[in-house]
Amino acid sequence: MKRHDLTKRLVALVLILAMVLSLAACGTTQEQSSSETTASESSLSQQETESETTSSESSQELSSEPQETDSSAAITLTDQAGREVVMEEPAQTIVSCYYITTYATIALGLSDRVIGLEMKADSRPIYQMAAPQLLELPNVGSLKEFNVEAAAALEPDLVLMPVKLSSYADTLTDLGINVLVVDPESQEQMEEMLTLIATACGVEERAQELLDYYDEKLEQVASYTYESVPQVYMGSNSSYLETAPGGMYQSDLIGLAGGENVAQDLEGDYWTEVSYETILSMDPEVIIVPCGAAYTAEDITADPQLAEVTAVKNGQVYQMPQEIEEWDSPVPSGILGVLWLTSVLHDDVYSFDTFQADVVDYYEQFYGFTIDTALITK
Repeated sequence: MKRHDLTKRLVALVLILAMVLSLAACGTTQEQSSSETTASESSLSQQETESETTSSESSQELSSEPQETDSSAAITLTDQAGREVVMEEPAQTIVSCYYITTYATIALGLSDRVIGLEMKADSRPIYQMAAPQLLELPNVGSLKEFNVEAAAALEPDLVLMPVKLSSYADTLTDLGINVLVVDPESQEQMEEMLTLIATACGVEERAQELLDYYDEKLEQVASYTYESVPQVYMGSNSSYLETAPGGMYQSDLIGLAGGENVAQDLEGDYWTEVSYETILSMDPEVIIVPCGAAYTAEDITADPQLAEVTAVKNGQVYQMPQEIEEWDSPVPSGILGVLWLTSVLHDDVYSFDTFQADVVDYYEQFYGFTIDTALITK
């Protein structure tokens, strides 16, 4: 009996031990499963975080890409006719309907963007000197006969025209072509014209270089002290029986050079016809023949009806240089017209030799060529 009881106890002990081992194994498996689950969740969370980070970085990279220009980046200008002009970007192609605006493109370094220009380009010496490619371009007419169809057919980004052609501005604008109307009838307005064109074409720095040059030279001239202020008469290009009234750029030029326009009180902003009697009554001390005139200084001095005019009697009739640019006009080089007339009226404070040196410097700096000093006359 005792041996049987011992056997039963051993069997019971083995069963208990097996149960304990089984429970221990289950606990270990559960812990491993829990650990693996936690590790899996941690890995998933890390992957999600990395995915979100990558997505965020990708989004940041995309946002740094060039975006389409919004309307706030547009170029908005008010031209000299008071028109608002809105351009999406700087003009790369230009049609210039006026020699003054064509001259402006040369001075601003934009002549290579011009694809059409005014008639009679071959009559402008400066084109051959500074931008001969202009002579090969199609023309769009003149102030008297502007060809709006020809201008539109060239499909330019920008058309430059004088106020006298402003009636065509809306026609071109309706075709989707930007138009700047200019009206440079004073030194200030000429500088404003340059700034408008430069801004429309994205070359503001070049315009500022020109403006700084003007400021320097005008301050220089303004600093001179003159013994007297000569009375000056300037004829028009077509006739010396036409002159510049007070509203014209040429009148401003005379004043800047230390003279007084004898026709200052005449009304108007274009060449005004006058009689011999009027010229005699004005009795100018100096008479100026402008660039490109259809007559010469000798024609005036040989006219018997002007023999009693002080300027004629004293041999004070001068002709501006004919083979460069129209320095008497509101063109970028118009500052040279001021300096030229200063040397004529006040040679004792600003000599002609100094003027010639200034001309050479100007064209080398802004036009990129060296001018022949033989062309600089008075």
